[in-house]
Amino acid sequence: MTTPRGTGRGLRVGVAVVSTMLALAVGATTGAGSYASLISTVLGGSTYQTVDDGTGEVVNNGEDNGMSLAEWKDTADQLVQEVAGEGIVMLKNDNDTLPLAQGSKVTLFGRSSVDLVLGGTGAGGIDPSRAVNLKDALEDSGRFDVNDAMWDFYKTYDGKEGYTRSNGTYMGALPEDIFVAEPPVAEYTDEAKASYADYADAAIVVFSRVGGEGSDMPIGDFGDGTKYLALQPNEQAVLEEIQSSGAFDKVIALINTSNAMELSWVDQEQYGIDACLWIGGVGQSGARAVAKVLDGEINPSGHLVDTWAADSFSSPAMQNFGDFTFSNADAITAAAGESVFGTKYVVYREGIYVGYRYYETRYADGVTDLSGTNALSAAGATMGDTWDYDAEVVYPFGYGLSYGTEDGNPYEQEIVSSSVNAEGAEVTVRVTNTGDVAGKSVVQVYAQQPYTAGGTEKSAVQLVGFGKTDTLEPGASEEVTIAIDADDYSSYDYETAKTYVLDAGDYHFAIGNGAHEALNNILAAQGYTTADGMDAEGDAAKAFSWTNVEQVLLDESYAGEEITNRFDTASLEGYGKETGYLTRADWNTFPEPYSELEADEEMIADINADGEYQPGDSDTSAITTGAKNGINIAQMAGVEFDDTEQWDTFLDQLTVDDMVTLVTKSGQIAVPTIAYPAVYMKDGPAGQNVRMYVEDGSPATGYCGEVVSASTFNRDLLRRLGDAMGEDWIRTETAGAYAPAVNIHRTPYAGRNFEYFSEDGYLSGELAYEEVVGMQERGVMTFIKHLTLNDQETNRQGVSTFSNEQAIREIYLKAFEKSFTEGQAQATMGSFNRIGCTWSGAYAPLLKDVIRGEWGSTAILDTDMAVLPGLQSIGAGLENGNTMWATSADVFYNVIRETAGQDSKMLANLREACHVILYNVANSIGINGISTATVVNRVNPYWLNIAYVAVAALAISDIVMVALLVRRSLRGNRVTIETEA
Repeated sequence: MTTPRGTGRGLRVGVAVVSTMLALAVGATTGAGSYASLISTVLGGSTYQTVDDGTGEVVNNGEDNGMSLAEWKDTADQLVQEVAGEGIVMLKNDNDTLPLAQGSKVTLFGRSSVDLVLGGTGAGGIDPSRAVNLKDALEDSGRFDVNDAMWDFYKTYDGKEGYTRSNGTYMGALPEDIFVAEPPVAEYTDEAKASYADYADAAIVVFSRVGGEGSDMPIGDFGDGTKYLALQPNEQAVLEEIQSSGAFDKVIALINTSNAMELSWVDQEQYGIDACLWIGGVGQSGARAVAKVLDGEINPSGHLVDTWAADSFSSPAMQNFGDFTFSNADAITAAAGESVFGTKYVVYREGIYVGYRYYETRYADGVTDLSGTNALSAAGATMGDTWDYDAEVVYPFGYGLSYGTEDGNPYEQEIVSSSVNAEGAEVTVRVTNTGDVAGKSVVQVYAQQPYTAGGTEKSAVQLVGFGKTDTLEPGASEEVTIAIDADDYSSYDYETAKTYVLDAGDYHFAIGNGAHEALNNILAAQGYTTADGMDAEGDAAKAFSWTNVEQVLLDESYAGEEITNRFDTASLEGYGKETGYLTRADWNTFPEPYSELEADEEMIADINADGEYQPGDSDTSAITTGAKNGINIAQMAGVEFDDTEQWDTFLDQLTVDDMVTLVTKSGQIAVPTIAYPAVYMKDGPAGQNVRMYVEDGSPATGYCGEVVSASTFNRDLLRRLGDAMGEDWIRTETAGAYAPAVNIHRTPYAGRNFEYFSEDGYLSGELAYEEVVGMQERGVMTFIKHLTLNDQETNRQGVSTFSNEQAIREIYLKAFEKSFTEGQAQATMGSFNRIGCTWSGAYAPLLKDVIRGEWGSTAILDTDMAVLPGLQSIGAGLENGNTMWATSADVFYNVIRETAGQDSKMLANLREACHVILYNVANSIGINGISTATVVNRVNPYWLNIAYVAVAALAISDIVMVALLVRRSLRGNRVTIETEA
């Protein structure tokens, strides 16, 4: 008979638990090792160490400004307020409602009054921990007395599930998860309502919309409403409650969004709004600027950088925005696989008629050629049976009011002198403050080119210059001189001349408070009046003209190369199909959605970029690797890019693994061979939002959204902003900034409009240039982004984007061009989308022909976040000009680490990519502290060593417990007790 011993159940359970924990820990540690650079950003620690004997010359490519961190934080915070103060736009101010008297007793209404939108989410988001709330800002220094009862109601309101404003994360949000979250008036407490009478000097109502990376704003139903940019029923109810109460002397609306809402209700009598301020995304402390505008300490001087339409669906671009699927999507997937993300597309059928270029041009044609162009037909009309500018547009591009006169236009602008020719123009404008309040004035210069129906498309008016005065006291004057490049009043003729042209004919220029007023001034100079259909009389004295007697080609690029067509395959016509672009020759061509697009074999081949890559010869002996030349990265600082002898000697030292590491791991991994340290490049456009200040571990400054910055129309201020952001990158030890972001507000619903400057490519490009120069003068590499046509978040990963060369050059690339040419941008972040059918990071006409060729740039050409090997092809990207993949993980490294050494073409491309990367890093703060004698070694950060110790401990525990379990099992089998019969 056998007598059983203990079963060991507890030991078996323990082994199972520890083994599971060990498996998870091994997986997590392996993954953490792959992302060591990124994790160290959060947890601290370094992935490399330096050894230096002190005999070498130390590199210093930029240093902090010498302030204490406390002083710098205060200085940066003041700059946030200054930008917000100059960017706020006064849209309405009936009967001098504003400014309010100091000490006024006010009531804040609207869910967002207690939770202002600071910017947006994702790469352009900011840390909210230092944000100033609106109540504190209003009450600071006794400016206003704010109603506590209403504030407390909003702060403590729970309501039904979902009444928390949301718009998702880096990966976006579904429409059903997005909420305006305005509490129903029916749920206002009796205490809150009773408080109105004691705080009745003004009702200040906040209306907010928030966008984010990864998804666009919902155009249909969403969590608690429909058509996100329209006034929602619960918001209407708030305004009706204010009116029906009869308690308030004044009603002021604050528009807290970067996306152009529908605002026709601002002038509807039933809502009784007396004044309206657009405040945008206010950053960490812009709320203080809002308070200063409300009480008059700041005279608003901002101007709109988008057209604010009565119906947010009314632009031609909106007709082709969102989700479109190739009709033969299954065939694309069968040929190229799901990993290429190749089944979606969008067609820019509006051509150049984006934003005000559409609304103002159609208005002009309605005045000058009513019957011939169908400008006032029903096509595209949203506010009536026929198209009517005044019904369609609430506030035009460039519009803004100021304090000082009853009409909000206290600054008299007079043209003192002007000159124009085929090389450029110059205009001097005398600005006089005729009001009774000191303030700043923006001078805007617009141009109109000669247009012939059926010829190259031309906007009836386009911004070509701007400037801003210093503060003008009442009665004071200042002369503002604006120089204008001829390129900025030319057009790109992609059909005939295939370059930029100044067509023969009359060119008209005008100043004005926005595009519409300037256009009316041009029309007045041409002899038109309200009798011809103008909505207001223009002022011909504010216009000037030039007659060009014969066509001039502007076909020499910044770098001296010929400017000619590069983007044939960006348009459907390049694939033998027809787009049907909108033309002002007949406004009945207003576009319909382009549905049922079928990809042919050529298009599918382009979609499958990786499949098109053909490896080079396996003989790589012509490429020297691993040479022992004794040169480190510090010795390359200041060496010219085209100094072939020095760079070849330096690059010969790199091993194949070094090259693969630099290119596929975003330059964020140390390369001991050349004493290259790990270098960090981080977001974002509104400030450093990943790495902390080294001195105290606190978050860096959260600046205003770019829309607010753009609305200042202040070049000097944007240069200072760039300098300040550079300071933050220095103090967080970050060499590269994924900023500025310059995609176009093609529609009002794009989720990342808050990250981008404007609907206008010229304005975006001019301001981006200032920011780029400001940052790079501090030694920080700017990765201007997202190159290019990344103007919606829907299907951003791989969407085939079709447009014509004129629109691409005049609008979308215009936003990048000056930063690359005059600004010498050191880097750019690409985009997930395709240009035509080819992934942007493998589109040679852009990367090689334009950026390297026409623009003469040596910038790092980086991807957007590198997570999709099937789309962001290493082979095709390198062959066609891309130089870096934005990840520190192993995913792309693993794709080519075994094959690169046997592919001569890829190895040569890797070497040139390293040349570009190392040239730019060597001339940045990325190698600060490295000397000509420095040795760099890779090390594990402290937290990874701790993780390894934990794994080892778990492994030992697991082994011991398994051994005990085995021993017990063996002993149990041997023990028997015999009994006699």
